[in-house]
Amino acid sequence: MRGKLFYFSRFFVRLGIGRWSADVAEPEGPTVYVCSHNNLLGPLAAMCWLPFDVKPWTLHVFLEREACRRQYQEYTFSKRFGMPEPLAAVLAWCASWYISALMRSMAAIPVHRGTVKIGQTFRQTIAALQEGESVLIFPDVDYTDDSGGIGEIYDGFLLTERFWRKVSKEPLRFVPLRLDTASRRITEGRAVSFRRDADWKTEMARVREMLRAEINRDETPELRTEG
Repeated sequence: MRGKLFYFSRFFVRLGIGRWSADVAEPEGPTVYVCSHNNLLGPLAAMCWLPFDVKPWTLHVFLEREACRRQYQEYTFSKRFGMPEPLAAVLAWCASWYISALMRSMAAIPVHRGTVKIGQTFRQTIAALQEGESVLIFPDVDYTDDSGGIGEIYDGFLLTERFWRKVSKEPLRFVPLRLDTASRRITEGRAVSFRRDADWKTEMARVREMLRAEINRDETPELRTEG
């Protein structure tokens, strides 16, 4: 359940990024939405303008205040933005309090990438799906890419299907979301599911590439008319 801080923050973020339309239908059962990060625009637009609640996957450091402070001080503000160390330290202390609280307020699922705790991420994800929640994932390797599409992606999130098989006879639906920055529009692509009678590795590659293709598919009016 989302908290007051999320709704308070959403009001101001909407003012900042402007109104977006979302041509995305209510989820038909347990669904994992996949979208490009687009240098933070993807999370902001999706969390502000999707017409239903979703639980976003978020790197675990952003939900823990001290870890969040170190991330901002030692990388984001100092290395990425080139700020002097004293300034980076002050801003990191301030930002970490707000960001960690906001992530908890939006009911984000912590992603323990590359650690033994990754199992917790999948268990929380499955629990959310079983409770009727939808999950939102931004799997870009280069999350700073603001081209509007999606390049190389981490495909570990697809292991959610393996955990889902333990609790459901029906394959999990992965729904790609496209961002059209020119028209400020979010649209959904064709849902993709694993074929359970097929080889796992083959299916991992197929589902991954189908999601990428759908996210990158050009939907300009001219192409839709000719197609």
